[in-house]
Amino acid sequence: MKRTIFTFLISVFLYISSSYGQLGIGIFGLTKEDAQSYSKPLATFLGTYFNSSTYYTAEIPDMFRFKFSIVGMYSMVSDDQKTFTPSPIDGYEFEPTATFFGEKGGAFLGPDGYRVYPAGFNVGSIPSGIYQVAGSFYGTELMVRLFPSSTFSEIKTGFWGIGISHSINRWIPTLPLDFAVQILYNKFDLEYVGKDANKYLNFGSKNFAINVHASKTLGGLFIVYGGMQYESSTMDLEYFFRDPNELYPEIKDTRQKTSVDGDNAFRLTAGGAVKLAVIVFNIDMNVTSMFTVAGGVSLQF
Repeated sequence: MKRTIFTFLISVFLYISSSYGQLGIGIFGLTKEDAQSYSKPLATFLGTYFNSSTYYTAEIPDMFRFKFSIVGMYSMVSDDQKTFTPSPIDGYEFEPTATFFGEKGGAFLGPDGYRVYPAGFNVGSIPSGIYQVAGSFYGTELMVRLFPSSTFSEIKTGFWGIGISHSINRWIPTLPLDFAVQILYNKFDLEYVGKDANKYLNFGSKNFAINVHASKTLGGLFIVYGGMQYESSTMDLEYFFRDPNELYPEIKDTRQKTSVDGDNAFRLTAGGAVKLAVIVFNIDMNVTSMFTVAGGVSLQF
């Protein structure tokens, strides 16, 4: 079982882990301002990912209940998240170039020579997944997500997350639907250390959300649910800046640190679930900065 979960989680981070060596080489030549713009869609995706698929019902019993869930998400990257325009520099006329999820990087000629920007990974959609466990008692549920810090080749990564939900019906039992409030916090860290000492990249993604969700159980078998959520995401970025053409002598060969806020603000969720004894299947749609379809299978008893 442990090996199965381990293999599943490796697949969750396959895209980021397999590509980050390339990202490090490209981002090393960007100033902090351009690194923020280049990586902002990645910060948005991580916020969307970690704040997704956290409920399929608002019914939280007074008696003890345990849930183990494996969930998957499929997020869409819009065209405006694939390009950015570099920060202005005297003597240069910039056009849009690739972000992390874009395609072709730009090269622009000016009085100090070419300014070259990295390509992206030409991604239009992103599949991902996660597992979580939850226990509830007296109308309150605690959810935990965890992947211990692990090293894969030149990459060290890990995450943890926590969510707390509370039933509103426990205080207002006459409500026609089940209602609950939920607070979420997730933290993800990734560090890339290349064989060359000046190839270094470290980022940490911190994601917060609070929502109100409702559900209705029909015939003891079907659940219809939905919710409104406020969410935010921040990515702290540190990398070794290289300047082979000596275009930025004032910051050459130094570590740059900056923070990037994702475009995560509000989310609407609507979905349905089917209960078959102790097994629950669910799927929902999430209208947010990256439209996301999420679903999962849970053991609930």
